[in-house]
Amino acid sequence: MNSLKKYINLLPALSLLLLLPLQGIAGGKETATIWSAVQVLEEILDESSEESIPTSLLRNGDGVVILPGMLSVGWGIGLSHGTGIMLFRKNKIWNNPVFVSMSGASFGYQIGAQSSDVILSFKRPNTINSLLDGTITLGVDAAIAAGPIGRDTTLATDATLDTEIYSWSRSRGLFAGVALDGSALSVDEEANAEFYKQPGITAEDIIKQAPDNRSSGLRRLKSLLNQHIGVSNE
Repeated sequence: MNSLKKYINLLPALSLLLLLPLQGIAGGKETATIWSAVQVLEEILDESSEESIPTSLLRNGDGVVILPGMLSVGWGIGLSHGTGIMLFRKNKIWNNPVFVSMSGASFGYQIGAQSSDVILSFKRPNTINSLLDGTITLGVDAAIAAGPIGRDTTLATDATLDTEIYSWSRSRGLFAGVALDGSALSVDEEANAEFYKQPGITAEDIIKQAPDNRSSGLRRLKSLLNQHIGVSNE
C-alpha cells in the first residue's frame, strides 16, 4: 500500500512534464489548461456522428468536467492523474471555471504510458455540490457510467437510472465511453488561487462571482459549450 501511494504521489509531477511546452502561454499552466480544454471541445464539434459525444447529454446535463491530457502509466499497477476544469450552468449561464484534478489506480497486466482527454457530464446538481465541498470518489460518492457515442444518440430510457455522471476518454483519436470507478475527483485549490490571483479562494467563492469573460480562452470555451446547449453566450 505504501508503494502504491508513493507511485500515485509521483503522477502530478509526471503530468507537469506534459504541460512544459505550454508554459509560454500568457497566464501560465492554468491558462494553458483552459486552451487545451478549448481544443478538446473544438475537436468534438468536428467529429462525425459516429465518433462524437452526444450533444443531448451536454444539453440536458448540469455541468461538465474536461481533463485534457490525463496521464496514465502502468507497470503491473496502472496509475492515472490529470488536471482540468469544471463548469456548470445556472439559469442558462456558465459559471467561471473551477480547476479540478483526478487520480486513480488499477491492477492487472499493463505496461506503458499514454495521454488521454477525459470528459465527464454531470446529470444532477447535487453531485456538483458534493464535488464543490472538496473530493468525490467516482462510483462510490456518485454513480458513473461509460457514456454512449454518436452525435444523434438519444437516451429514451436510462439503463442505469441512478447514473449521475457519464464519462468518455480519447487516447487514439476517437472518443469512447470509459469506466472510471474508484477515481478521486478533487477541487484543485492551488490552481484556483493562481488563476484568480486570490489566495484561499474556494470553489463556492468562484461560482458566486459574476461570469468573467475577459480571458479569450474562457470566452471561446463558453462559446463552444453554448453551441452544444443552444443558448446565448450573454
